[in-house]
Amino acid sequence: MKYYIFVEKDGSLNGCGQCQQLTEGVINVEVCEDVYNSFLKDSMKYVYKNGKIVDNPNYENEKQEFFIRERISEIYIELDTLDTKRVRAVCEDEVKDEKTGETWLDYYNSLVYDLRVELASLQSQL
Repeated sequence: MKYYIFVEKDGSLNGCGQCQQLTEGVINVEVCEDVYNSFLKDSMKYVYKNGKIVDNPNYENEKQEFFIRERISEIYIELDTLDTKRVRAVCEDEVKDEKTGETWLDYYNSLVYDLRVELASLQSQL
């Protein structure tokens, strides 16, 4: 059986398969089964260089950057959700904890603060 990794004209890896892709401008690079299976698990491990699929020398950095960007996206979604809750907390002005007197707005603001600190830290790593 033959295994292929598909490469765009710009050198980016587009996917893989066990038959050639016929799309115009796609290069079908034949690879061994081990590389094919490894690519299926994590496509960032490989790059196209000099007509061949080779190990990505920047794999660890690119993987770390990918995870940072993913977490940043998650934080923005969490902040959006908390903003909605904070608007409701302003309108309803209820106490969350009778013992401490903490309001829901205070509680949500503390969560937002923690996320903003984490966000700033992650953004400084890019």
